[in-house]
Amino acid sequence: MASQTAKKTDQSEKKCNDPVKFSKQWCIYRIPSKLRNVKDEAYTPQLISIGPFHHGNPKLGDMESHKKKYYENFCQRTSRKKEELENFIREKEYEILRCYAGSIELDIDFVKVILIDACFILELFLRNCQTEKHENYYILRSPLLRKAVEQDLILFENQLPYPLLQGLYDFANPTYSSSNPRKNVQEKEEPDDLQHCLPCFQPCFPFSRSTTSDDHRIEIEKTEPAYDHPFLKLTCEFFKEYTKLQPIENGVHVKHFTDLVRYFLWPIEKMTWVGNGDCIPTKSIYDVRKLKEAGVKFRPNEGSERFIIKRGEDHKCTFKMACFRNMNLKLTKFWARYEVECVIRNVMALEQFMYPKKAYVCSYFLMLDQLVDTVEDVNALIESEVIVNLLGSSNAVAKLINSLCEQIMDGRSCYADICKQLNEHYEISFCNRNISILKRVYFKDLWTGSSTIVGLFVLFFSIIGTIKSLM
Repeated sequence: MASQTAKKTDQSEKKCNDPVKFSKQWCIYRIPSKLRNVKDEAYTPQLISIGPFHHGNPKLGDMESHKKKYYENFCQRTSRKKEELENFIREKEYEILRCYAGSIELDIDFVKVILIDACFILELFLRNCQTEKHENYYILRSPLLRKAVEQDLILFENQLPYPLLQGLYDFANPTYSSSNPRKNVQEKEEPDDLQHCLPCFQPCFPFSRSTTSDDHRIEIEKTEPAYDHPFLKLTCEFFKEYTKLQPIENGVHVKHFTDLVRYFLWPIEKMTWVGNGDCIPTKSIYDVRKLKEAGVKFRPNEGSERFIIKRGEDHKCTFKMACFRNMNLKLTKFWARYEVECVIRNVMALEQFMYPKKAYVCSYFLMLDQLVDTVEDVNALIESEVIVNLLGSSNAVAKLINSLCEQIMDGRSCYADICKQLNEHYEISFCNRNISILKRVYFKDLWTGSSTIVGLFVLFFSIIGTIKSLM
C-alpha cells in the first residue's frame, strides 16, 4: 500500500488540464482556529471520522472497526470486486483532492481511506431504509448513537463530495431488499412516500449519471436529472429531520451533506442584499425589550422552518397616526436545544467560505443576536412563541444566541431595510413607549388593571365631590 504524505491539491492541479478553475472546486474546508476556539467540539467529530481531515484521530479509533465491517458488508451487496471499487476511487483521486482546501497528510493510502468511508455511508443509508426494525444494527438500534453519527456526518470538515458517493453507488449497484412498506430503492415501483418529491430534489445535485458501466466520470459542474435515483432517496430518508421532503429549486448545486442541510434552512423568498457601505450595522438595532415598548409585536413565522425575518402587516390606531402605529415582526421559530448548536455553527462556517454574499443563516442569527441582549429579551420571545426553550433556563438560551455569531463576519445583510425600519419606528414612537409603560405598570394583569380602574373611579368621584363642595 502506497504511503502518501502531505498531498496538496495545488500539486494535483498541475496533473490535469481541466478548464474549471481550481478554486471553484474547493467545497470542504478546515475551520479557522479563531472560529474553532469559540467551541471546538462543535466542529470536531465526536464519534466517527469521514474524509481525510480527522482520519487517524485516536479518540475516534473505536469506530474504525465498524467502518471496515460496513465496508465488507457493502462489498457483499455488489457484484463488483474490491479491486474494482478501489480502482474507481483511484481514477477519481484528483477530483476528490480538488474538493479539499489545504494540505492533506496521511500515513496510509488516501484512496483506501475514501473508499472505506464512502462504503460505510452507503451501507449505513441502505440499512437505514432496509427495515424499520434495527435491533441487529449497532448504530441504528440506538437513537442516541444514530443521532451522534448523523451529527458527525453534517460537520463541515467531516465530508465526502456528494458526486463521489453518487457515482460509487451507480458503479457498485448494490442489492437491496426492503422489509418495510417503503419499496426496494433499486426498483421502479409506484410512487411512495419519498418518490413524490424526487422531481423537486434532484436538480440540486451536481452530478451526471453514467449510462454504461464503463463510463464512470463524475462531472461536478453539470446536472443531469435522475428523478428516480435510489441514492437520492436514501440520502433524503437518512436526513429526513432536515429535508422534510420539501421541494428544491432548479439549478441549486449541493456539494455535500452540510450544504444539503443549509438549503433547508435558508428562505425560499427572494431577499435583497446590501453591502457594508449602505447597510445600517446590526449592532445599532434596539433590543427586544425596547422595541416592544415602542409597539413592535414579535410573532412566529408559521408554516416554515427556514430561517427568515420579515415584516408583517402593521396595525394603526383609528386616526392612523404614525406615533401610535404597531409594527409587526415575524421570525422563524427557533428551537433552542443542545444538538441544534452544532448544526447551526457548521452551516454558518460553510456560508463564511462558500456563500459570503448570500449568508442567509448567518444574517438571521446576526440579527437575532442583536435583538437578544438579556434574559428579559429571551423571555419576551418565548412568550411570543418565537423561541422554544429546550435548554432549561432562559439564561442558557441568551448565551447560546449571543455566542453563535462570535468570530462570524458581518459583511452583507439581507435585513438592512428591516433594521432601518425598526430603528426609525423606535425613535418616532414616543407615545407608544409611554403607553407601553402604562400598560406594563398599571395593567400588567387582571388584578392590577382592576385596581387601577377602581382607583381612577375613586379619583374621578373625589374630584367631582371636591368641585361640588366648592360651588
